[in-house]
Amino acid sequence: MSPRGRTILLLVLWTFLWAPAALAQEGGGVPAAPAPGTPDPGGHLARAREAFRAGRLAEAVEASRRAVEAAPASVPALLASGGMAEFMGEFDEAQAAYAKAEAADPKNLDVVYRSASLAVRVGEYDRALGLLDRLVNAHSWWARTLFRHAPTSVQVGFFKSYPALEQFASSGPPWIAWTVGLLPATLQQGVLRAYPLLAHIVQLDIDILMEKGDLDRARTLAWGYAVVEAGRSYCNEGRQRSGDWGRERIFSTFRLAALAQPAEADCIWWYGQWLTDEGFMRLGRLMIMEGTRVTPSAGNKASGENYLRVRHSGGLEINKRAEQLALIARQRFARDGDAPGAVRLLQEAIKLEPGFPRPYAHLAQIAWAGGDRDGAIDWLLQGVQADPDSWRVRRTLARALVIRGRVPEAETHARKAIELFGDDVGGRLLFALILYVQGKYEEYAQHTEFALRFGKQFRQELPDVQSFYDNFKRAGPGRSLPPAPDPRILIGWNYD
Repeated sequence: MSPRGRTILLLVLWTFLWAPAALAQEGGGVPAAPAPGTPDPGGHLARAREAFRAGRLAEAVEASRRAVEAAPASVPALLASGGMAEFMGEFDEAQAAYAKAEAADPKNLDVVYRSASLAVRVGEYDRALGLLDRLVNAHSWWARTLFRHAPTSVQVGFFKSYPALEQFASSGPPWIAWTVGLLPATLQQGVLRAYPLLAHIVQLDIDILMEKGDLDRARTLAWGYAVVEAGRSYCNEGRQRSGDWGRERIFSTFRLAALAQPAEADCIWWYGQWLTDEGFMRLGRLMIMEGTRVTPSAGNKASGENYLRVRHSGGLEINKRAEQLALIARQRFARDGDAPGAVRLLQEAIKLEPGFPRPYAHLAQIAWAGGDRDGAIDWLLQGVQADPDSWRVRRTLARALVIRGRVPEAETHARKAIELFGDDVGGRLLFALILYVQGKYEEYAQHTEFALRFGKQFRQELPDVQSFYDNFKRAGPGRSLPPAPDPRILIGWNYD
């Protein structure tokens, strides 16, 4: 069949078979939450949801476990228990709960979707793709056919080429005109509007392809399903963002820029740096590699290669589960104050990926907060052994050694840190302090001047540092020590 004939056939299929089902929402949409009146022996499920909404996460997890104990075959209880366990990084517990829910109700699409989402989170990409195929196959055959085979470039203007079809659409039953109006860009876009679960599947497919490094296929999907829009510069939107942009909007915009604008090396690179700051190491690494590959600037290529060296362990492909465990552990400690739970997750991450420096840094933070200063330094030393070129671990170790009075040791790590990343204002000021304490005033002056000049380029005046330095130049060394603040100037370098 010719391409035109295939297109017409699919349009007929769309008009006469899919539209009535879409109007009725047959089989479409993300599965809803349990309806009021769902059995909840002991009220544990209700308490779990209320505790979760109130931010009492440990209580929510325990209540969801009690709900499963009270009703072992209850799919809502199993999903709640699995979801809360997944949120807290208890991935084995979550997977077991989802498996029991599937055994209790094999046709429940919510169960399959949750299992697929968890598989993506822990890097089981092939398993996730298989589960997503099951979700697609659960839809009506006409929805599946359009989703998988409809052309990706049929515009509304197509009907202008076929006046008879346009007249039929405008003079026929109302649902036909509604169907035509649902096609602003592609046939698939209309399918996704009526079947939101398919829209979620597309996004997961794109995420999987991006994390696997297959950007070409990810971009093809994004264009084919109108995830990105022609003529829109997501890169410029990200550049011009206002101060009220939240984290999710920033990530979404730069993600779309990476999909829609493959030549915009700077925006792809910025996306990778945002991801790195937030702890999404696998995708962050791939975006830095892609931005470095497509930039025409030799200087930017060198910067990208150095970033991979000092922020991504020389380009190490981090185990996805280890990445997620480190990220969630940081949240459990900072948000919930759950030091034992965070330590357990971080130690599991180290077993999975011994060369990943962030778990060591997080364990050091927990030890330091608990008053174990020497234990924190030991964790940082292990981090340096795991990745000698980790700029962040080096500078954190130097600061901890200064506080403990181990200044000569601190100089070694602080010097290495600024060798790894010379534009680090906070690291320069820390190094300047270390030099000042040891009476190395000429070097102190050199590094302080560099930090002040670089800060001014980004409107960071550092008045306390400037005032101390002016007094030093006028009167020489004094008894007080120079301030060493740690300003956040450049994205991608702010924290681990």
